Amino acid sequence: MTGQASAVVARSTPHHPDVPETPVALAHATLRQGARHIAGLAPWADPMVEGPQAVVRARYVGNCLRELDRFLGVLLDVTCLVPRPRLLTLKPDTATRIAVYGADGWDMRPAQRRLRALERSRLCLLHDAGRVGSGDAPQARWLTSGWRDAGSPDLRRYAIGAQLRPSALHLHDIAGFYAGLGDRIVRSSPDS
Repeated sequence: MTGQASAVVARSTPHHPDVPETPVALAHATLRQGARHIAGLAPWADPMVEGPQAVVRARYVGNCLRELDRFLGVLLDVTCLVPRPRLLTLKPDTATRIAVYGADGWDMRPAQRRLRALERSRLCLLHDAGRVGSGDAPQARWLTSGWRDAGSPDLRRYAIGAQLRPSALHLHDIAGFYAGLGDRIVRSSPDS
């Protein structure tokens, strides 16, 4: 874009005071809004439904979790502590990409484990309507979800064949995890 064209765009683009000005602030606000959306599904999650509605609900929650993970990926892109790989085929997951923040004394292993558990849970919700068909690893008899039950420090586990049905409490737990992760990333970012 030429200097003259960018000046026209700048003049014609309205300024909204509530819209963040920097890419980091915008990505962070988007992630926080996505977390609020997940938490906002809580009244809809309880009571659980059966039949075709349960399939639609599982896929919708899985899709929302996928979008939330994408918002986290965008935040990681704009904070960019390390250069991104040049090859388009190399697209590591968010759990792998977030490891660069471990340099500040932040033990990333719990966050990475939880992001990987959320990925497996999301895939189960999207592709299997929440029915657990495989475990955390080949031959494993359990799938570790990306959420915790009330008062438990551990992620909830489901046996093969069980139905993943994140409750209102679980959705709030997921929302808090992503929002907290985003806050921590922004505090660690040199651009914030």
